Amino acid sequence: MSATHPHLAAIAAVARAAGVMPADPLTQTLDQARISARAYQGLWNHPLPHVDRVAVAHTVSPRGTPVALKIFYPDSRRTHVPVLIYFHGGGFALNGVDTHERLMRLLALRSGAAVVGVSYTLAPELRFPGQLDEALAAIAWACAEGARFGLDGDRLAVGGDSAGANLALAATLALRDARAALPCFGLLLYGMFSADLTSPSHRAYGNGGFGLTSSRVDWFWSQYVADHAQRDNPLAAPLWADLQGLPPQLVIAAGLDCLKDDSVGLADRLAEARVPHTLSVYSGVPHSFMQMSTHLPPANAAINEAAAALKRCLNTPLCMAAE
Repeated sequence: MSATHPHLAAIAAVARAAGVMPADPLTQTLDQARISARAYQGLWNHPLPHVDRVAVAHTVSPRGTPVALKIFYPDSRRTHVPVLIYFHGGGFALNGVDTHERLMRLLALRSGAAVVGVSYTLAPELRFPGQLDEALAAIAWACAEGARFGLDGDRLAVGGDSAGANLALAATLALRDARAALPCFGLLLYGMFSADLTSPSHRAYGNGGFGLTSSRVDWFWSQYVADHAQRDNPLAAPLWADLQGLPPQLVIAAGLDCLKDDSVGLADRLAEARVPHTLSVYSGVPHSFMQMSTHLPPANAAINEAAAALKRCLNTPLCMAAE
């Protein structure tokens, strides 16, 4: 078992002093869990780094659900700016763009790309594949309408954390299967890629000692996928998908996370499919650690790694139809 980072005790003390705790949807109503999640994530979300401009836009999914978009520009004087479409985490059921705003602003500032935060509909109000449809609508908006907002749809990456990493990867797979234009790059942060609760990391870290629990992961899946048999659908659980033909991926995992083996297993499968990728496991830190960049040095190191990879991969337009 990985040793805990020395700053985690201080982080826990800050949360206790503020009177906030991570959401526990197993003991709270859904509304209470959403309030708790926003309060806890909000503690680490401030102060917000200054970006040059923030804009809002909207699109609509094929099933007619509205999708709000919030765009963070590192430099509004530039046009044809490369873009990262970002899907927030929260088990498909919690959080929003505002809970992840600090992370998105830092990615924009450090990579030079505009970051588009996607306010997809939360589960269970909408279930699989509804959120995937909304993710695809956001990507289609960036390619078709992004130029009006100064965005370069030919230099587009997709990314997200936890459930958002699932959506980013699943959307890329759906585009590949449709023989559509692919993103240039995927940024996958401690993703929720399968419903398998029996992995070594679930056994080691799923009991609640480090935040996220296996039982909460199971609850999140029950909100997202109505039919239990669909938990193995490769677009719901992309760890089990055919991964051939994907663009380069950066997979970041947390050493004290019950979902760590989702990322490690995905990296193994990317290697088998000969997809260019990097796996970085940050030891001693829990799930969602990159939210804690105001207090946790590894969070800043991981954001720097992600931003550098975005900058490298978005310098050359690689989006093209899968062959």
